[in-house]
Amino acid sequence: MPHQSTAASEKNLAKPARKSGKGLSAKAGQDRVDREDRQHMISTAAYYRAERRGFNGGDEMQDWLEAEAEIDAMLCH
Repeated sequence: MPHQSTAASEKNLAKPARKSGKGLSAKAGQDRVDREDRQHMISTAAYYRAERRGFNGGDEMQDWLEAEAEIDAMLCH
């Protein structure tokens, strides 16, 4: 698989925009997250994974899958 240049990789990994107005409620019984919020959480976690390694090397898909597993584990508890 060809390796993308750093500039191309950074372009694809634009920092997710913050969502305004919607947040997770701290109230008991409201710990469910809708699909859009979950996707945003995963996107943000994947971005920070890439950022921690300086956007060098790595695999965007692997970042996403690991972030997805991390967020899903967090949401299930």
